[in-house]
Amino acid sequence: MSISHAHTETARELGAFERAIDLYMHRNPVQFSLVAEIDREVSEQALARALRGVQARHPLLRVSVDRRAPRARYRWAEGPVRVETAAEGTPWEAVVAGEQTRPIAPEPGPLLRTVLIPAETGSVIVLTFAHQITDGIGGMRVVTDLVAALDTDEEGDEPTSEGDVPPSQEALLRALDATTPDVAPPQDELTDAPGELTRFSGRAPHVSSLALQRALTARLVSRCRAEGVSVHAALCAAACTVFHRAGRTRVTVLSPIDLRRAAGLPDAVANRFAGARTASEASQAGDFWELARHHHQALEHQRAPAVLKAGAEALDQQPPTAPEEAEAMMTAVTAADIQITNLGVVEAPAHSRTSLTALWGPAQTTQLRGEHVLGVATFGGRLRMTELTHEPVAVLLPDMAAVLAQRCAEPGSPSPDPFRTPPP
Repeated sequence: MSISHAHTETARELGAFERAIDLYMHRNPVQFSLVAEIDREVSEQALARALRGVQARHPLLRVSVDRRAPRARYRWAEGPVRVETAAEGTPWEAVVAGEQTRPIAPEPGPLLRTVLIPAETGSVIVLTFAHQITDGIGGMRVVTDLVAALDTDEEGDEPTSEGDVPPSQEALLRALDATTPDVAPPQDELTDAPGELTRFSGRAPHVSSLALQRALTARLVSRCRAEGVSVHAALCAAACTVFHRAGRTRVTVLSPIDLRRAAGLPDAVANRFAGARTASEASQAGDFWELARHHHQALEHQRAPAVLKAGAEALDQQPPTAPEEAEAMMTAVTAADIQITNLGVVEAPAHSRTSLTALWGPAQTTQLRGEHVLGVATFGGRLRMTELTHEPVAVLLPDMAAVLAQRCAEPGSPSPDPFRTPPP
């Protein structure tokens, strides 16, 4: 693949939401990692070649951010994605933690890097994205495209023209024909104080991971369907239950909403999300499924296309213009006891000789004091959770899994062990 764009060419200006993220990132690095476990050994050269092919298909994987103009803009970056190789058998959790200590500079680009970890029976690939260019759903598309690209020695198609750069989400929402929401308003208004930032120091976060067994994942999906709630709402309820049991009287959950699904925006490797917050009081923790319905209904209101469009229009009309303004906005709208980013069910690439055996993430920190950032992805029938924090609660993921196991158990059956591997 040859990059035909001059390095000085502008791809497009950042949209209002992209600018808010970038201004926040002047002093608070926000980048996320996705971890792909595959079933064969991959060389650094083969990985770099496959990445060039993926770059050719997704324009924002080959840009930098120019902050010198009055309004930040994407410029074409000529360089390949940086690839590093870790020592064989290095735990991917250690690599992910290290990736949070090294901010991805806005220039010279591209705003993505990769770490290859040789394993005994395959390879692990850690992709880390700067948040100016994409969200977790877009990043997962890069992962699946990369796995498919590893099957060929070709470098992929030539880059698309600069006019094919995905438009900002504000531009897409502006054209959305959204009517008044037909769902009930949320039951309570959030009055939580803004979050508090901690100065970025390069300190590695604590990384925890846990995968539910296939049987429990299947029971969870089935029970959620029967109760009329999403799996995500059940995860919110499980996290709140654990924090309430630990003594917190009020628990707030931040849930990124995928605008591709909620508002029908076209799929792209780009930012296509909005934040939604839900909360629970300790008095609600006694009835798990009622608590899950509480979160589900509040999220349904915030997912309504008209609500999403109104939020985008408000930001477009009064966007932050300085890092301080972006920090004030982010700490006000994202303050939460836990953030849960759920990528949902991820499908394996079709007709691929290289098999994806596990997916983890997204894994990130945002520099908010006391944050717990939980990434969730379901692949191969197993729901996997990855948590990053600087203030670890050792039992958070095991206790969440235990709560889900207890609430999804068949009536009259003994309490299941969410970690036990069933006999063959």
